[in-house]
Amino acid sequence: MSIGILFPGQGSQSIGMLKDLKSSYSIVSDIFEEASDLLSCDLWKITKNGPDSKINDTEFTQPIMLCSAYSVWKVWNYEGGEIPIFMAGHSFGEYTALCAAESLKFKDAIKLVKRRAICMKDSPKGKMSAVIGISYQDLNDVYEQSGLSDVSIANINAPGQIVISGSSQGVDKLSELLASSGAKKVVPLPVSVAAHSILMHEQSETYKQYVNSVNFLKPNVPIVNNVDVKIQDTDARIKDALIRQMYSPVRWVETIEFIEQQGVDLLLELGPGKVLTSFNKRIDNSIKSLSVSDCNSLEMALETLSSI
Repeated sequence: MSIGILFPGQGSQSIGMLKDLKSSYSIVSDIFEEASDLLSCDLWKITKNGPDSKINDTEFTQPIMLCSAYSVWKVWNYEGGEIPIFMAGHSFGEYTALCAAESLKFKDAIKLVKRRAICMKDSPKGKMSAVIGISYQDLNDVYEQSGLSDVSIANINAPGQIVISGSSQGVDKLSELLASSGAKKVVPLPVSVAAHSILMHEQSETYKQYVNSVNFLKPNVPIVNNVDVKIQDTDARIKDALIRQMYSPVRWVETIEFIEQQGVDLLLELGPGKVLTSFNKRIDNSIKSLSVSDCNSLEMALETLSSI
């Protein structure tokens, strides 16, 4: 069986996540301790106790999610889990994929994602909303006809689940147009940054200097990137894609379709939550998709693979 491993992005975090894995595997503590030392901040304390305002603060969420998903990957390897033939990460999750594929050193990644988060917070404040129950084509038609320049299509997550991002006024206006054009509902997301929108463009130039200060090696597992739905394996091209990712849409539907076309039989989401597993089932329910976020789901995934 050929597997593809996926890493979640921001939004999958929750207070208390990874508690049982940390109790069972010392490597989880090691990863959080290393990151906490590098950032001079107790990331596990926030993960364990919150409060919500802190764990959901982009500046802390991104390093915490990197530690969390990377820990699950390390545990998967420790238990002899199968090595994937492809990897991908949703938005920020791409950094976890780069660490897992040994393209990016963890110590460099943790500093880089903190800088990324700060750059995002320093961008103009905006809004993100999930648009439910309208096709991408219909949404894109409404968007192009609207002439709005301060809002972007941010995430193409699954059929009938697309996120728009930009200025509050722009997102509200496009939301009204979409609601009157057949969208079942538009749900504002609990974020203050307009990720993957035109509002990130200026700060992406600032972020570029931080990305360029880090070295990326050729990944030892091919990674399908968000921006182009392509596999880039050179330092320059990986950096270019990560910079553009800040203001470009996450093309998740195309990413999953591409991975499936390469002969992957099982999609495995490693990290907190089950967001990607839910998306994947809506994209193509014919391919098996599992999530690993605790000891029980880890055991289930290992048993599933051993029985095939």
